[in-house]
Amino acid sequence: MRTYRRKGASLRGQANADDTENLSDTESTDVPLSRPLKRRKLRVDVVSPSIAHNDGVTGDDHVSRASSNGTLLSRQKTNVQLGSLSEIPSVPRRLASSDTLLVSSETRFSPSPQKFAKDLSDLFSFGTEKPAAVRPSTKHKPSNIAKRMLRRTGTESLSISSESSQSSLAEGSRRVPAPPKLSKALSEPMLDTTLTSSGSGSRPMTPLKVGSLDDVSSPPMTASARASLSCTNIRTYAGQSRSFLVALPTTQIDSLSRTNSQSQSLLEDEEIVSSQADDFEIQESYTDLRMRWGVDNSEDDPRPVSPMHDSPEDRGKRKGKGKQVDVRPSPLPPGMMNDLKSITELRSKGESRRFLDEVGYLFEGLDAKAALGVRRSSALEIVTKLCDLEFSRKAKAADFLGRAWEVFREAGAGNGDKVLNSVLVFFAALVSRDSRDLADLAAKTDFASTLYDLLAPLEHANDPLWLISCSLSDAQLKKAGIPRLEKTLLSNLHKLVREKSGLVDSGDIISNRLLISMALTALPSHMQSSAHLPPVLKGLTLEIRSVSSRISAYITGLSLIPLLSSTTYLDTPSLLHVDNCLQLLDTFLLGRWANQPDAGKMCMDRLSAQREKGLAKALINLCVACDAISRDPDYLDQMSIASRCMESTLRVLINLTHDDLSWCQAVLQEPSAVPTIMRLIVLSHWQRIDALGDRKHRGGSYNANIEGEQIDRAAPALDRLCLALGLLTNLVQVSHEARETTNTTLLDFRCKGKRACTRACRCTSRVSAVECLALVYADRGESESELDPVVRGHMAVLFGLIMQNCPENQKALLGALPGRSAQQKLDSLIEHAREFTLVYAEFTKRISSGLEGQIRDEQQDDFVHTDIDGGGESVLRDRHGESVAKDVVSFLELLRTQV
Repeated sequence: MRTYRRKGASLRGQANADDTENLSDTESTDVPLSRPLKRRKLRVDVVSPSIAHNDGVTGDDHVSRASSNGTLLSRQKTNVQLGSLSEIPSVPRRLASSDTLLVSSETRFSPSPQKFAKDLSDLFSFGTEKPAAVRPSTKHKPSNIAKRMLRRTGTESLSISSESSQSSLAEGSRRVPAPPKLSKALSEPMLDTTLTSSGSGSRPMTPLKVGSLDDVSSPPMTASARASLSCTNIRTYAGQSRSFLVALPTTQIDSLSRTNSQSQSLLEDEEIVSSQADDFEIQESYTDLRMRWGVDNSEDDPRPVSPMHDSPEDRGKRKGKGKQVDVRPSPLPPGMMNDLKSITELRSKGESRRFLDEVGYLFEGLDAKAALGVRRSSALEIVTKLCDLEFSRKAKAADFLGRAWEVFREAGAGNGDKVLNSVLVFFAALVSRDSRDLADLAAKTDFASTLYDLLAPLEHANDPLWLISCSLSDAQLKKAGIPRLEKTLLSNLHKLVREKSGLVDSGDIISNRLLISMALTALPSHMQSSAHLPPVLKGLTLEIRSVSSRISAYITGLSLIPLLSSTTYLDTPSLLHVDNCLQLLDTFLLGRWANQPDAGKMCMDRLSAQREKGLAKALINLCVACDAISRDPDYLDQMSIASRCMESTLRVLINLTHDDLSWCQAVLQEPSAVPTIMRLIVLSHWQRIDALGDRKHRGGSYNANIEGEQIDRAAPALDRLCLALGLLTNLVQVSHEARETTNTTLLDFRCKGKRACTRACRCTSRVSAVECLALVYADRGESESELDPVVRGHMAVLFGLIMQNCPENQKALLGALPGRSAQQKLDSLIEHAREFTLVYAEFTKRISSGLEGQIRDEQQDDFVHTDIDGGGESVLRDRHGESVAKDVVSFLELLRTQV
């Protein structure tokens, strides 16, 4: 072996070790040492194993060394001959990182003094060992090339110092077998080229520690193993710090042991296996983990999974006509239960993380330290993206909404800036499209309190989006506190709400008030606090304060709701915002809001103050206006919202006047109260008959077996009829004045509600309100509809209340009711009243059981328990109504005995 590098003796010993192995017992000379140089890449070549006279090793030194190791040499075979170098394949082989580095200090002695390379042209050719038997090489004279190379080899030193050997061992070699106990000096490490499969590496071995030479022992090596050791060209990196090396499998360790059976003992094999057992417990690579969990098998892959084809055998079995072909379902990606993407599956695929990375720049733009213009632009960009349904879906999956609300608040939204405040309320309205997202956001943030704080100071004159909707000039906007730059941003936001959000219809007027009330209405009632009632009352009263004057203008021929302009924007009500406020007030009156300490009494005091200021009168006027709008063809785009607003107003009035004399008297102070209620009853009656499609004259009947579409059209009319009857029942139950007013109020049973009859009927064929009620009752009595018995029973109870302590009403009703005699008429009333009482009692029980179940669920879910009081109050009201109905039945039975 030779080395082609200019180094010191500390790194040349490897070549010398090979040469000295072929020396005879009588041919050994001493060679002076050279100064060690910097270690470079090791290249090992096989040269002629003998030519003792060129190596410069004296026979004396050899004899002395041989004598000192005579005991060992006597047990070893000294007649080891190397095969001809020409038999080594010329294909070079590069060592993999997993090849084992062996340290060998074995010294061979050739029986012949001189052995020449058979073919020096293959001097630098390396190959794998051959299993053929070793043949003795013939002696011949070396060529000029061999002489030149052997001349350079002759300058190598046979005896290497232990310090040089230790340095080379620590830097470039790994130990597998222990070196033989041969001489006083350790030879340089040799490189084992016994290769394993490329799929596994060998465990890094500990370098040989230079110590006592008596502990170094190794069995002799075969010629094939020696040739393998000679063909080495390897490079190591970082020594023991090579953490990427993989442990050598047991199967390869066995093959290595068989190859080097004379270089490694059985005990060492067992130690290697046991030491490498822990290496197989290492963590799997990222590639293996990705393949196991199917991270790269996305369902969005443009190249889908290839379908599974049937084998030829399966296809051959399905030749019968009657045999049905089994259809295999298309394979799903790993981790997918079905072909639909749930939020959990989206998160498992990393879509949420990628989504948050994409929108991260928007959150950076909303940093509190950023410029105001940057914050405004980023806020607008977020709400613009939320208008996209796909973006909104990803936002829900990534918990984007809660983070966005916090970032909005940190950026200054809700603290006075008109643009940021408007964007914040629009964001709240967008979230309210999904009740679950809204409830989750409200539970984790200051959602409700922030919106109520923003609603409190708003009115027509300072609502940014309302002013933009009115198309005010730049001067008017500047006077209202909106400069030109903010106008541009608010106009873009207004356009976004109108065109892309889907929150409003074409006829709705966009405003900050509307967006806030829209979000608060969608909020679950148990998340509302009674402390937030004042902003609702204030917003409602400000919105309907001009309705009375608009009704007067409507009667004279003007528009009830004028077109929104720069001259009318202060007096134009927003019916959609009014309806939202009425819904909030209705849920509060039903006791569904959370009561805080002393908040309940404060709210009732505020309601009493608003009653004194004319809230009841304003609500009656609102009913009049909504009724007129719902029937006027000039307001086609507002008919639907007007009908809803009227129903909400009736519900609020029913809750306010229920067993409350003060509110009943406040309602009756409005002269148009009873006429308006009676007109609603009569008109709803006719509207339902028209919707059912079989209208006849008064006293006629109509067919109940009709299509479902007609029933749906008739349902709103029935709702308004029942609400109007309920309000009238509350009034006559506690107020004797209401009973008398019912008999003195005049209206035409066929009045259609012309402009002149907006506040009170001006028709010529007018009769008393009591007679109109009797006519409605007669039509319901002949109907076979399943809902009409309920209406009939309700009206029977109402008639009993009207006749109590009022002889005039008794005479008018008994004269108007259908029947041959007064006693027969009373029997019919008693029967219908009893039916209604039974139905009402059953309804009350169902409501009570449902409420108790809701209370238990809320207690289990740790919700606020303030709803319990409100629900209990509703149950008490229902039971009180049942007792009132029973009292009416008793009164009618007593009246029948007196007639």
